[in-house]
This record gives sequence, C-alpha cells and structure tokens, in this order.
Amino acid sequence: MFQSIESGTPAQTVSPLHPTLDEQLPIRVREHVRRLKLIVPVISVSVLALKAQNADLDEDIASILHHQASAPLDVAIEELEALLHSLAAQRAKGKAA
Repeated sequence: MFQSIESGTPAQTVSPLHPTLDEQLPIRVREHVRRLKLIVPVISVSVLALKAQNADLDEDIASILHHQASAPLDVAIEELEALLHSLAAQRAKGKAA
C-alpha cells in the first residue's frame, strides 16, 4: 500500500509562496520609485500653474516647490534606482559564483 521512503525520488525544492525579505526588497523599492515618479508631474504642473499666474507670491511658492520638493524628489528617485541597479548586479554576481 505505501512505498518505502528510501526507494522514492528526492523531493524538489520549490520556492516559497511568500518571497523572502531579500527577494521583497527590490520589488518594494521598485514600487516605491513608481509611486514617487507619479508625484513628480504633479509638482511640475503646480509650479508651471503658479508661474503662469504671474503673481509675486505665486512665484515664491513655485520656487519653493521646485527647490524643496521637486529637486529632492528627483534625487531620491535617482538614488533608489541606483540602489536597485546595485542590488541586481550583486544578485547576478552571486548567482554566477
């Protein structure tokens, strides 16, 4: 009725249903970058709209939005994309070894 365990074929290793934290990191960072990239055009449109109104206070607000929100956001996106590239290269190097 039952076969001996010793005569059967070895079990294959299957990937877990839930990825490990190491596997989740690039996925989560990519998703974060995607959401950040959606914010950039909103800021850009706001800056352009404020500048088009041609009021002194609006110009100041547009300048602050650009320097304090848009520029740092661009830097954060670039840094996260560099991190993703580094992680991918490190994983490829680890798989080759």
